[in-house]
Amino acid sequence: MNALFDVKDKVVILSGHQGRMGVSLADCLVQEGAIVLLLGSCPEEGRALVEAMILKGGEAAFFEVDPSDAFGLLQVQEDIMLEYGRIDALVYELEGLPTMTMESCSCGLLDVTPPTPRQSTNNWLENALLAIRTFLKPMLRQQEGSIVFLLDYPQTRRRVSECTHTQVLRDVTVLTKALAGELVHRFGSTYRVNALMAGNDNPVQFNPENLQGTLHFLISEASLALTGNIVLVDEGFHIFADNPTLTSEFV
Repeated sequence: MNALFDVKDKVVILSGHQGRMGVSLADCLVQEGAIVLLLGSCPEEGRALVEAMILKGGEAAFFEVDPSDAFGLLQVQEDIMLEYGRIDALVYELEGLPTMTMESCSCGLLDVTPPTPRQSTNNWLENALLAIRTFLKPMLRQQEGSIVFLLDYPQTRRRVSECTHTQVLRDVTVLTKALAGELVHRFGSTYRVNALMAGNDNPVQFNPENLQGTLHFLISEASLALTGNIVLVDEGFHIFADNPTLTSEFV
């Protein structure tokens, strides 16, 4: 049973917005034996995080890349494959509200490349899809892989003040299910896409360490049959989110 949850030597890429949530989870995965590869455009910060992980006995590396640079991401992917030989999981921390605003488009998410018509200045979503297309390729050759979206709700609410917990959950659900369905339809059931959404309207209650076990599960063999799911770690807030009276009492 324990082997199902083993992440030792799994090559895990952490990309997107490396906020408090992603940093905490990366540190946890390294301590559990995973090889964590951080991608980002801030080398000083990224290398400092990696050095701290290595000092704790883990294996980690930082790759400097602009998240909107398709060529740069491809080069990083090739470097990772040359060094590590595989990519087991892509953990992408969404920076903002991943609103699915694509207008009529007959192609799938994996085929969308700018400039596809959309009501969109949503660079967060475009960058996420670019990273997924890039790092999915080795997973297809391996015939398996896991993609996990992370979303820190309190941080998202600070950036998009008019958003609500229900709205963010809806948008994350649409994105996750659409991509999961596309992967199953096109490539089979050995590829999974799930999301971990954390926090509620009371930012004081948010503790990134409470998410570590959930992410561990989502990239381990224990979740092989799980795709298209959104795991809420919000201390039960979503139960009351549609009732303003109960919500105010909760927070």
